[in-house]
Amino acid sequence: MGVTRVVLSALLIPLAGCAASKPATDFTYQDVPAERIADRLFLADVIAETEGCDPPFSDVLVRRPNFISPPPPADGGCGGSVRAAAPYEYGDAVKRITALHDVVVQEWQALLQSGPEAAETRATGATLLQCLDRAGFTQREQGDPSLRSYGLEQGDPALANAAQRCSDESGYGSRTAAQRLRTLRSVLGRHESEFNDVARLRPVLERGAEPGGGAERARFGLPL
Repeated sequence: MGVTRVVLSALLIPLAGCAASKPATDFTYQDVPAERIADRLFLADVIAETEGCDPPFSDVLVRRPNFISPPPPADGGCGGSVRAAAPYEYGDAVKRITALHDVVVQEWQALLQSGPEAAETRATGATLLQCLDRAGFTQREQGDPSLRSYGLEQGDPALANAAQRCSDESGYGSRTAAQRLRTLRSVLGRHESEFNDVARLRPVLERGAEPGGGAERARFGLPL
């Protein structure tokens, strides 16, 4: 047994070295591409096809910050009368997936606001604010310097364009996206069993997308 442990440890060293910036969580979720997390783990693409909406759970799609265009609604415009008219099994499956999504997002935000991660966020944000200072934009509200105190939530087009340039040029955007993806994957690794349960719900959701038994039948309250 002792020899086996030594061999396994030796085999894991190269993996750890290649992913030194990643938390030691479940390797399955380390490998899911950022743009596929909503589809692979929360079945967003299946829900969208069934309900005729944009894919929901867009808040777990990690991208570089975009100060010019607002993010899409997290629910993708799904739900409403189509989901209300769907069979109980379908609605219950979506509720279970949504509940898991909400837990993941809450844990993710809590992690980002924790000591080390919050410090990293502040340090990264400082590079953006310094760039804005050099571009002639100053803090508009009292308090600690932040994106909010500089007015980035006030819809000023000139400020938004400057922030986007600073984000791209200073590395703020890439570092922010990297931190968010790393912390999200850390949280995903805590919920392996729940994601296995979600995967088993795929047939329930896909029945709503089958010809003659999909969104139109659900729309009119007909059995699938």
